[in-house]
Amino acid sequence: MQVADAVVRALLPARTELFDAFGSPCWQPADVVRAHWSSTHQAVGVVAATYGTSVESALARMRAEAFRTGRTLAEVTAAILGRPPAT
Repeated sequence: MQVADAVVRALLPARTELFDAFGSPCWQPADVVRAHWSSTHQAVGVVAATYGTSVESALARMRAEAFRTGRTLAEVTAAILGRPPAT
């Protein structure tokens, strides 16, 4: 978790450089982002509130869970929010 937190803190300032004018990460197609971004944002808030952590730590927890279980971040997000993953 400490390594994931450090990576998130290091990359967070670069987020404006990683997103294009439409708000999509340059490494993912816009349709993929639109399908998952809002839900992931909501799930990060749920995890942060549940564990009393920062949003950076919450996102790191979710990514660690995805890695640990072999699921995608979208699948972890869906499980947190109690809904089927968006396609």
